[in-house]
Amino acid sequence: MSRMGTLAIALLLVLAAGCSSVQSLPNPLASFGGAAIIHVDAPVASTAAPLLRGGQSLALVVTDLADARPGSPGRKVGDIRATVLDIHASEFALDQDVSAVLSGAVRAQLGADGFRLASSGDADFRLTGVIRKFSLDIAGRDELAIAVETTLRDARTGQVVWAGVIEEKSDRYAGVNGNSRASIAEYLGVGVAAFAARLGAAVRANLHKAYPQAMASGQREAAAIPGVTTTQFAPPREAPAVAPPPQAPPVQPAPLPRAASPTGGLGHVQISSIPARVKVYVDDVYYGVTPIKIELPVGVGQLGFKLDGYKPASEKVAVRRGEVTELEVKLAK
Repeated sequence: MSRMGTLAIALLLVLAAGCSSVQSLPNPLASFGGAAIIHVDAPVASTAAPLLRGGQSLALVVTDLADARPGSPGRKVGDIRATVLDIHASEFALDQDVSAVLSGAVRAQLGADGFRLASSGDADFRLTGVIRKFSLDIAGRDELAIAVETTLRDARTGQVVWAGVIEEKSDRYAGVNGNSRASIAEYLGVGVAAFAARLGAAVRANLHKAYPQAMASGQREAAAIPGVTTTQFAPPREAPAVAPPPQAPPVQPAPLPRAASPTGGLGHVQISSIPARVKVYVDDVYYGVTPIKIELPVGVGQLGFKLDGYKPASEKVAVRRGEVTELEVKLAK
């Protein structure tokens, strides 16, 4: 019998077996060899309130995740051991590197969670990771497995804040319609998105835990996240949430010196000003606003003048016993 005849018989057997048993049969088209190429789009969504420090969002560097899966599989994701209606291959691979798919999904998720994705020079924290698993095998039940060792560091000191393993595992029965290229791509995209959301939640929760006084968010952080295993948690010594700027001590006006009167007695000073209603001080004591007539001991004294929006001024004045000394003051802006 010819090869095409054999193929036709295999296809008829698949159809005759009924849709419910499609996944249990071997793929009759696998003999054509090669790998099917799948494109993955991971949906991004976030309901998380941004994590803030000092009222500002956090700047985060996300380096490309290193692909360290055993056997150096490259872009290969898994084997096809059951019928896929529009794929004629025994395995499938991605149309880009696995590292690019996962790294892109993680950056998109963290951006949606309110982090500012930054370069090395102006970042608060740095996130790195190593891919240990990334596979989807198509068989009687489809089995997805993703595992990435993740480390979060203080970008300025290099100190580890948190490290752990993020895992996403799931399996499914393709259903009465069987698998297709589109259903495989959709299932893989949903799994990648779930992994990225889990990683984002772990980053948020552990930063909040490491800096409980400095980090603020609009919601309560989860105490534990399924699929996240912590391997190291060593928060650095926490700085204040907002370091107040150093405050200089208030400047106290210098005492207004006044020569003592050798003979005693009192005199008066009649003060006018441009503009009007300037505050008058003698020996740092407020006397009133201009125009004003004040009584002072005989001698040489120094008066101070202040008005909001104008430069302070001072004038020396001679006070004579029993006389009135007139003084006009002009304040500059």
